[in-house]
Amino acid sequence: MTSREYKKVIWTALLILLAFIIGVLIGYFSRTIVFQPDSRTKLLDKLNREGDNRITQKLFDKIDTGQIDNNLRILTGKPRLAGTENNRESGDFVHRRFLQYGLLSETIDYNVTLSYPDKTADNYVSVIEEDGTETFKTVAIVEGDEVQPYNAFSPSGNVMGNLVFVNYARESDFQKLKSMNLSCSGTIVIAKYGKGFRGNKVKNAYEAGAVGIILYSDPGDYSPSGTNSTYPNTVFLPNDGAQRGNIVLNKGDQSTPGYPAKEYSYRLREHELNSRLPKIPCLPISFSNAYSLLSLMTGDQVPDEWKGSLNITYRIGPGLTNKRKINLKVSNTLEYRRIFNVIGKIKGELEPDRYVMLGNHRDAWVYGSIDPMSGTIVMMETARVFGQLLKEGWRPRRSVLFCSWDAEEFGLVGSFEWVEDNSKWLTSQAVAYINVDSAVSGNDTIHLKTVPLLQKVFEDASDKVPDPYGKYNSVYEAWSSHPRFRLYKMGGGSDHVPFLAGLGIPSMYPKYSYLKDIWDSTSTPLYHSRYENYHAFKMIDPELKFAKTMTSIISESIRNLADSRIIPFDIDRYLEYISNAVEELLNHFGQVVGPKMEEWIHRSVNAFHVSAARLKSIIAAINNDNDDPLYARQVNDKLLWLERTFLIGEGLPGNSMYKHLLHSPDSANYYGGVTFPGLGGITQCIDIQNTTECHMEIHKHVAKIIQRIFDASKTLDS
Repeated sequence: MTSREYKKVIWTALLILLAFIIGVLIGYFSRTIVFQPDSRTKLLDKLNREGDNRITQKLFDKIDTGQIDNNLRILTGKPRLAGTENNRESGDFVHRRFLQYGLLSETIDYNVTLSYPDKTADNYVSVIEEDGTETFKTVAIVEGDEVQPYNAFSPSGNVMGNLVFVNYARESDFQKLKSMNLSCSGTIVIAKYGKGFRGNKVKNAYEAGAVGIILYSDPGDYSPSGTNSTYPNTVFLPNDGAQRGNIVLNKGDQSTPGYPAKEYSYRLREHELNSRLPKIPCLPISFSNAYSLLSLMTGDQVPDEWKGSLNITYRIGPGLTNKRKINLKVSNTLEYRRIFNVIGKIKGELEPDRYVMLGNHRDAWVYGSIDPMSGTIVMMETARVFGQLLKEGWRPRRSVLFCSWDAEEFGLVGSFEWVEDNSKWLTSQAVAYINVDSAVSGNDTIHLKTVPLLQKVFEDASDKVPDPYGKYNSVYEAWSSHPRFRLYKMGGGSDHVPFLAGLGIPSMYPKYSYLKDIWDSTSTPLYHSRYENYHAFKMIDPELKFAKTMTSIISESIRNLADSRIIPFDIDRYLEYISNAVEELLNHFGQVVGPKMEEWIHRSVNAFHVSAARLKSIIAAINNDNDDPLYARQVNDKLLWLERTFLIGEGLPGNSMYKHLLHSPDSANYYGGVTFPGLGGITQCIDIQNTTECHMEIHKHVAKIIQRIFDASKTLDS
């Protein structure tokens, strides 16, 4: 074979090989192309699927009270004060449990400013005779790792003065004293716990001129009238019980306002930090100690509505008999401590970039069996049953986060820092936040705080859960038939605040509340005391049927929000809420805003109605017959952004931390919620001064409300 013939053979072989390879590739890709339409159809079907309602019963069936009880025993086994090793242990425990349940889990730490009693000095109140001798001194009972009763972030101080009784230390109480020509200037005031946030009590006392404030739990509010039946025989507060708690009005880490407390963060200087904190010393005492002070008081008797249930004649003061004085000594320190949030995660199957969140704090003033652990055990059991379904092959459409916050008791520190650390993606990707703090605070009926968008989510879930008393077909039926049935505005007081008031993420906060036939309050009498322990919880819920019921409701609410094709927000309820809110606004300020502004208010509400009706018809069409997942996603985006439209970037008048025009805490009572909370301080200006400047502030704020209602309309139309 010649060289030329050899080359010809080689080239022929190469061409044949190349043709073979091309043929194989064509055959392979032809086969792929043939099957692509079927693959696309399967993907489209998956994207357009509705949530599987059969999952609901599976969730309910997997709830195990044995698991709930075991977690409760462990979590309440030690005091869980934030910033301590005991609470670090509880975080590690929750983290291990999440991993055991099959969740992804991470622990996130922040270095924050917390407040503790000085270990080298006692906090106390004493009675000083005219000659300077001390004849009485308060005593607090503590054991082991328990912290003595104190009010976190009270400044240290050693003050002496006359004693004045100020009822609940509300603004109205100080106005009553003023009308009686009684001054609190230079005095130490004593006030009952209840009817509002303790931090507002301290602020009101300071503004009235007091140099210190003593807080106590009157038996009229925390023990049954006319009986000595208290803990350990009942859940009522014994005479040596004292309620701890923080008194700060600014929430989150005090030294890094507006941004997360990381190692690299800039921190306020000492004088800047102190400017944010309470100005006068404050100390909580038991009602047996309060008796020893109040029984010595002089002055006129208090108004009938101010009387408590101690066996004394309640007097206003000022002063004690025989020219005695009160000495209040508080020794607290500010310390940087590391806190730990634990975040468990289930990644969504189809929309992993959308997040439904369930959260509660883990820290407690002492053992915290009700606040917070009754909520933590509900959250953990919800995580466990979701994890069981994951292992069986089911996965929700959207991602679910299970959030265990640290340092809530010091002013929502853990949740605020995490929100500040993650605000950018939360703003665009968070669907809803459900808070389960103190989920079983009673055994009578449901107490629900919610934004209107989530009301139906809770109603639908509770209508699927059996009434634990067996009297009604469902929890919803029992709740809606109860004399106390009502919906409460969100307000403040727990970890929903940074999500809703800060970022506009729809939130709800349900719990079982009230003690059947014996206690007419949403908290428990042992709240924040050393007696709020495992035994106390089991007196409220001995069979854990209310913990199981709450777990069922929360699990189904999470499933609905995370797995429904269209986010199940109730626009009709929001329309109703807005309509009622503006009518309330006009009833109060109609003459101030004038007819032209009133006309614009009605125009904005009407525009919102039209846009909402249009979107509802689109949703109905999608639910009936629409296979375009992008269209459904667009509708969900409108729903997701609706709550955010009511945020104002500069924040509310008097507190720029809160930005939601409708769902921020009340300035007069941080625990409470009011319609248009930004009007609170301005209303006071109108009532007291009634100046042109006050009227201008009303106009300015109402203009913002009108604009945001128009914005809501545009959001639904966009």
